[in-house]
Amino acid sequence: MAVTPEVLIDDRDLQIRYICFSYSELAAKSYYNTSWTTSVPGDNCSNGIGTGIRVAASILAPSANYSVRLDDADFVPQNGQGSYFSPTLPDGQHTITYALPESDFSLPFLDYLAITPGPSTSLLGHQLAVDDLDTSISFSGDWKDTLPVPLNFNEASPLYLGSAHWSSNVGDSLQFQFQGSSISVYGIAANISEGNITASYTLDGVTTVSSLPAGTIDSVPFVQLYQADIDSGTHTLSVEITHIETPQALGIDLITYAPSFDSITALPSFSNTKHKSLNAGSKAGITVGVLAFAAIVAALLLLLRRRYSRPRNPKFRLYDSFEPGDRKSSFPLQTGNQTFPL
Repeated sequence: MAVTPEVLIDDRDLQIRYICFSYSELAAKSYYNTSWTTSVPGDNCSNGIGTGIRVAASILAPSANYSVRLDDADFVPQNGQGSYFSPTLPDGQHTITYALPESDFSLPFLDYLAITPGPSTSLLGHQLAVDDLDTSISFSGDWKDTLPVPLNFNEASPLYLGSAHWSSNVGDSLQFQFQGSSISVYGIAANISEGNITASYTLDGVTTVSSLPAGTIDSVPFVQLYQADIDSGTHTLSVEITHIETPQALGIDLITYAPSFDSITALPSFSNTKHKSLNAGSKAGITVGVLAFAAIVAALLLLLRRRYSRPRNPKFRLYDSFEPGDRKSSFPLQTGNQTFPL
């Protein structure tokens, strides 16, 4: 189903204030925006406006202890691998504080914060994230929502919201419409040692074919498969896999874009029709079928014309022609626009 996209706040964003000593490190395309930040035990604060907040962080130690405070409430102890999901919050500005006990030497790897925007959340200048399970992304072909091959990716950098659409087939495609000024597609690739994986990216009718970016690590998420900056407005992106070898698999994890509207209440709704490509055989079959149908119709018209070509009673006129003055029937024609991938 279509859900409200999240606002992503990167770990290096100035909205996040690190109270204690911290440092950031670039990670080889395994984290959002290829970076994570960690700090010594203590407090990390962030301010955000919305109705919910999610902390995408990881602690390698199993069953780690940490605490989270919302606004002026008390710290609530947490136990796990570092992530945090807030309850639904009233629309407005909120502060989240994430802390580790000073006696704990298991450092967190903060990747990003995800804010559920409310009516008062300003979206301009931020990135909206659309999960692969959102129905605003239209998939065509034999995509799977389960892993087609075994993966050994680091749990420190899990998939966005824990899911991806997987394909191992040339011709599988997707389509996404959005209103914004930039777009990125993130994914994950498996068994890349078997060869390169390529896909075509068609943005508003302009197609580019790209392979996996240099430095891609096998079975590691948040690989930026495609990125484009464009004029602000309404756009359509189509993606189609053009080369992949068994047992390779390509996973589409999420799409992010910079919206050209400032409030989630102005989020446009696009018609989401499944788009499908037709191969040459299908097109030839359709052409032959149309010609055969036309021949049958022509034969029927000829028989009808012969049937009624005998002398007529002038009292009863048969309307078997479309000459001036004859009766004509009319019916409405429905038209529409549909975008198909190249």
